[in-house]
Amino acid sequence: MAPAAPEPLLFCKNAPEVPVSDLIVRWGGLRAVAAFTIKSLLIIVLGVIVPLYALDPFGATHTPAVEIHDEAEVLDDVALQTTLEDIGFRRDIRLAVFTTDDVDPYASSDTVFNDAVLDYALKEQPSWISTADPDVWADGLVILAVSPQGRWVGCYFGEDVKVDLRTQQKIQDAAKSSFRLARWDVGLETMAQRTADFVGRPIPSTEVALLVAFVSLAAALALLAWMFWSRREARDAYKQARRHFTQITTDYDATQIRAGTIPADDAHGAQVLARFAWFEERYAGLVRLFSDFGSPRGAQWFMSSRRRRAQKLAASAKELDRVDDVIAAASTFLTLGLGWEKVWENEQGPVHEDLASYAALCTAVVNRTRLAHVSFDVETDRAWIQKRRDRLAAMTVELAQRTLTPSAALNELDTIAAGVHSRCDILARRALAADTSRLGRERLGRYEYSRRSSAYRNSGPDYLGWWSARSGRMHYNPATTIRINSKSPGLRAPGLSSSGTGPVPQFSRPVANLVTGYSRASTYTPASSSSGYHGSGSSSHFSGGHSSHSSFHGSGSSSRF
Repeated sequence: MAPAAPEPLLFCKNAPEVPVSDLIVRWGGLRAVAAFTIKSLLIIVLGVIVPLYALDPFGATHTPAVEIHDEAEVLDDVALQTTLEDIGFRRDIRLAVFTTDDVDPYASSDTVFNDAVLDYALKEQPSWISTADPDVWADGLVILAVSPQGRWVGCYFGEDVKVDLRTQQKIQDAAKSSFRLARWDVGLETMAQRTADFVGRPIPSTEVALLVAFVSLAAALALLAWMFWSRREARDAYKQARRHFTQITTDYDATQIRAGTIPADDAHGAQVLARFAWFEERYAGLVRLFSDFGSPRGAQWFMSSRRRRAQKLAASAKELDRVDDVIAAASTFLTLGLGWEKVWENEQGPVHEDLASYAALCTAVVNRTRLAHVSFDVETDRAWIQKRRDRLAAMTVELAQRTLTPSAALNELDTIAAGVHSRCDILARRALAADTSRLGRERLGRYEYSRRSSAYRNSGPDYLGWWSARSGRMHYNPATTIRINSKSPGLRAPGLSSSGTGPVPQFSRPVANLVTGYSRASTYTPASSSSGYHGSGSSSHFSGGHSSHSSFHGSGSSSRF
């Protein structure tokens, strides 16, 4: 008698024993709620805090210490100072505005204005120069400078507030349209506003800040999607496991009875009984797995470990359910019980699929050798394929007439399957050997190497579960055949005998692997050498040097307007 299906448990077995609030219990326990909370906080950090930090729209609350040095006498000092003090910065800034016409208007060097600003600082405003390093501007200093007659504009920064040359150019460009209209106050105000936008930002570059914000937001959305995907996968896997387990439990008594009708002295029956013994052992373990899994609730479904356990549970239950189906199929067919015709039709599926692959190989060989201008005959192979198809049809009649035993029919399927693999391999080798050129020999060598590789012997594609016939696509279930193939359940059962590496006989793997190996080898072409193009290019930068003061390297630059 099968053990009853486990009843849903009220709590996860790992739920904490310490007293917790009803809300935490309802959501699945302290551990699950804590894990869910951490993930939720991480989503908030990635989706909200990091983008806001990168873009930094807040914190511009510092009033700059403004000083006006209007040597060109073009500004309304009082009005401009009031306006600039209303601009908020993200940190304390000493904002110096400097105008001068003591610049050669015909000078073309891009350092002439930089030198003029530095000369003024050295002579009139020594506090603009750092006391710690006289070759840089003072910390916290921002100088916005313009030469109305020379038509120069510049901006200069202390080491702790400096920005890159690209940002400096943006600050200067913001004022040029106003300067061209001789609106000096407006232009300097615009420069100050743009400077406030950049100075003190966690990431000075707008492009980099946008990239960081986008990546962080994408990561938050990905984590959120992954959490709900994991929850859905866990719930779906658990439902699937329950469905398979219910089916196994319902049919358990009938499965034991069917197993008793399978002849143990038959080779195919023996391997099915070996899988049944494994089935009974795993069934008891599956009951324990369900008991350990319990009945998750709330935040428990969001835990990765819960999803993995649910998927393992579903895989185990599904495999046992398939073994159950194999036992039923074996009992029906080996005793020619009611419905054996359907079992036999399904049993022929892998052989029909292999024969279809063999036929496809014949076509591929003909097409490929024709391209190589090599005459090649596959009519013998096609005739063999048709004879085996006719034999499969005749076997059905003989089974119905009881002139062919089920065990003999299964043995003959093994023989046909082995023959298909052997003949496909021979055909592929003959076709590749027909090309006696150096490239042809290389292709044959690649094919033979792939056949000897452990990757080919121990793996490869599974049976698809269909083959093409004149009447259309024919379907079968390779997981429920009596004969073992790579999709058969219970392959780890002790006592299974095989003629290949591992628990699956080599001839029970799809012959399509051979067809693929031939196609890859026959189309192989050595990679040709290629020459790279090494072009020339040019780059430019926005200069910020001080030509007459070679040792001074404070941050800043200028440009014409």
